[in-house]
Amino acid sequence: MVNLRTAMGRALSPGIRSAAIRVERWATAHAGLRPIVPMARRMLLPRHLRRPEEVDIEVTSSCDADCIMCPRKSMRRSPGPMPFPLFRAVVDEAVSLGVRDLVLNGYGEIATLRNSAEYIGYIRRRSASIRILVNTNGMRLTRELAAAFIEHGVDIVNVTIDGATAETYEAIRKHLKLDVVEENVRRLIAMRNALGRKRPYIMTHMICMPENEHEIDAFIKKWTGVSDHVGGAGLYSRGGSVKERPQTPDWSLPCFLLWRQMPILSDGSVAMCCDDWDGAMSPGNVADGGIRAIWTSPRMQELRRIQLEGRAVTNPLCAGCQTPRRPPWWFTS
Repeated sequence: MVNLRTAMGRALSPGIRSAAIRVERWATAHAGLRPIVPMARRMLLPRHLRRPEEVDIEVTSSCDADCIMCPRKSMRRSPGPMPFPLFRAVVDEAVSLGVRDLVLNGYGEIATLRNSAEYIGYIRRRSASIRILVNTNGMRLTRELAAAFIEHGVDIVNVTIDGATAETYEAIRKHLKLDVVEENVRRLIAMRNALGRKRPYIMTHMICMPENEHEIDAFIKKWTGVSDHVGGAGLYSRGGSVKERPQTPDWSLPCFLLWRQMPILSDGSVAMCCDDWDGAMSPGNVADGGIRAIWTSPRMQELRRIQLEGRAVTNPLCAGCQTPRRPPWWFTS
């Protein structure tokens, strides 16, 4: 899963967010004012408890690649698509709740789903305003799929390309071909531009790791001025399932993902967070109650309470997470 929030913005305007960050940092620096920080958090949290801002839907857990940094090879759940009736139910409730973003994302490749355009089209028929974001490796980004992205107004298409040369890329993303992926991305851009459309906003990203960090500059140079956004993202430990450079998170800071994001796996299981790739800490299945029921459930409340009390390290999944926590947590997580 790739973090897209940096490019697409957040719920608060940059001015308000910057002011809030300055105020919290100032208050934290003065011992007498530090109690204001938890008070402010308690005031802001109820807004995030009504519904998630983002619902990630794993439309399929099947994939055409074998990436060295992906734990999906160890999945105990069966690979395959999310049944379309379940998908419709998820989308319907997300729209009714006022969810801001639907991210077609997970541990599978959307382009392996033969009727992926039908899934995307259903979202846009249900809502003209909800933001649709798609993550793909780009290998099967055919002309037909590109046309569907444009026709249905997908807001962001993020293509992860982990290298500037075929030698590096194909050693990381096995079974994929760099020249095919690059041609597919350039065709999508050309098709969109030929129609005079602004959407989708097309991002090319590299997951930076020891195997490709020597090509970061070359990758950025290759895609600058071609895609709408080019950048890199860090390697995530996926709850300790993927080896990365050792880091020690500040466990006193809560992880805001439990207040803003609901990842739903292809079988309907809700993952605790985007690193819960096998649903090991699942608080429930949307088929048994829906988004809101799980979001407000006692199990989710307990998981959040553990974060707020600084006891995240007692959660097995969190204990293996090496993603840094950066204060102030509800603005920068």
